[in-house]
Amino acid sequence: MSQIEADALTEEVIAEYLRDNPDFFSNRRELVDRLALPTQEQGAVSLVHVQLNRQRQRIEELEEEITALMSLAKSNDQTFHEFMALQEQILKCDSLVSVVKAIEEMAKSLGLVAYVRLFDADSNFYSLARDEYQRFATNHLNGKEAYLGRMRKADRELLFADNHRAPEMGSYVVLPLKRKALQGVLAFSSGDGGHFQPHMDTLFLRHLALVLSHLIESLPWQCEEHERISNTSA
Repeated sequence: MSQIEADALTEEVIAEYLRDNPDFFSNRRELVDRLALPTQEQGAVSLVHVQLNRQRQRIEELEEEITALMSLAKSNDQTFHEFMALQEQILKCDSLVSVVKAIEEMAKSLGLVAYVRLFDADSNFYSLARDEYQRFATNHLNGKEAYLGRMRKADRELLFADNHRAPEMGSYVVLPLKRKALQGVLAFSSGDGGHFQPHMDTLFLRHLALVLSHLIESLPWQCEEHERISNTSA
């Protein structure tokens, strides 16, 4: 065995021993003080200095994570109350069109645009062709509960036809509406291209979609009073 191989073997034995005994330096402070690690920025620095720097960096990272979590919690708390108020409102509606209008108004108050598109809608504006949805779902959902992110013009046209409110450079969240069978989609868009991103949690939106799916099954598109008003206006 050459000297180089012997040195390499000795280094590996030492490294393995230290991995198995992480407390080796606990009672050997004098060794810790003498150990040095080379760095490009500072040259040779003591192991203690390296550890302190790492701890300082980790503390800074934790502080940033805590700040982000507090901001998210505050935002989620506000979002929670807004969606609870909306769900209370739509559960009191007597027609599906009034449910859709309430969702659209809520989205508008948040600087968003809401889209409810249904396979069997009584209105052409809110209708969605099954084959067009299937093309979008095959390309972007693949069993996922929601799609989040930017959307190409071709995909926007599949879901929203030529709706000019759909921002070209914005971001979207699209959720399938489903009870016993697929009913359509609930979607929101923002003019901010970074507003809806793939990593975002969609818990509140999924719950809203669940409530909407229930109302789609149980409510008429318009109640008799709305129909009478429409006929009188005509």
